[in-house]
Amino acid sequence: MALMAFGTHEARRAQVATMRLVATAMGARPFDGGTADLVRMFAGLMGCAGCHGFEESLDFSDLTGDTVPWSNSDEAIAMIAALIPDFNDRVEAANSGLLVALFADTPDLEGLLTARDIARGLGCDDSFIDGVVAVASERAASAKADLFRRFLSERIAVEAETIRDHMDRHDLGSITRPPTIERYHRLIADAPEGSLGAEMRRFYSDARFDIPGTPGTPLPVEFLGSHDVHHVLAGYNTSAQGEAYTAVFNAGNATAGIGWLTVVLLQWHQGIKLGVFPPGHSHLDPAMVADAALRGSQTGTDVYDAQWDWMSLLDQPLDEVRAALGIPPGGQVAQGESWNN
Repeated sequence: MALMAFGTHEARRAQVATMRLVATAMGARPFDGGTADLVRMFAGLMGCAGCHGFEESLDFSDLTGDTVPWSNSDEAIAMIAALIPDFNDRVEAANSGLLVALFADTPDLEGLLTARDIARGLGCDDSFIDGVVAVASERAASAKADLFRRFLSERIAVEAETIRDHMDRHDLGSITRPPTIERYHRLIADAPEGSLGAEMRRFYSDARFDIPGTPGTPLPVEFLGSHDVHHVLAGYNTSAQGEAYTAVFNAGNATAGIGWLTVVLLQWHQGIKLGVFPPGHSHLDPAMVADAALRGSQTGTDVYDAQWDWMSLLDQPLDEVRAALGIPPGGQVAQGESWNN
């Protein structure tokens, strides 16, 4: 969702239009409730002059009001496509539509089908959204495992077949080799006060989590360790809401982050079990969601990249790491506050 921070006027308009189309399921339902609030929050952030350095703010009121801004869905998709000829921008817009569908408190099949139709209309790969549709409609028992396996494979750059083998044996944690585990544990233990690693120690203590790599932890260090670092860097706690806002931050930071965002919102917002943790339900604040996406899009380093060497930063001062990465102030946890929910 980098369009929020760096997109042209036209690209931002296309993103808001995409989100409204999904919120209304192509005009089949009213533009109201939580999804409408979410769209308006995003529109407000993207139109803010001070947020982007524009001399004047952008007006998206015609896309967020009560009057339908197009005559039919074909006209709407054609308008979106004309506004964003760049393929990467089209992917970002399609992902924004998926976020709206997943924001609903319960599985929103109409919204997901709309997001898929928009992706197809923009020439984007819709196979990922198609998998989410299968999960939401419960057409395929294997869809949940397939979605989680695809996400994890892409996230840590490990072949999907390897992920499958470890999932079948219920030992995803063993993907991490012992030297990597030893290095991570040593860096956390030896990190000086005030450093990122020291804050990670406090994070694990507050949350009462085992350090990734400890026998019995369910996911590899390459994913779970870096994910915990994202929590600390972005300042979101370990509640279900904190998990969601961290995932939105990731999606704003990198297009690939939509995979984890999807897993989190299905698992901890809509209560559909996908991975190795118990599912749950959470209420999300539209303003916090929009702010997390904006903060992620403004972060200057792709911290979601599997090749990002996050371990090398653990001995460095936390404030300096955040500044070097370009992470804007914000989040839920102020300095010294508990990471526990």
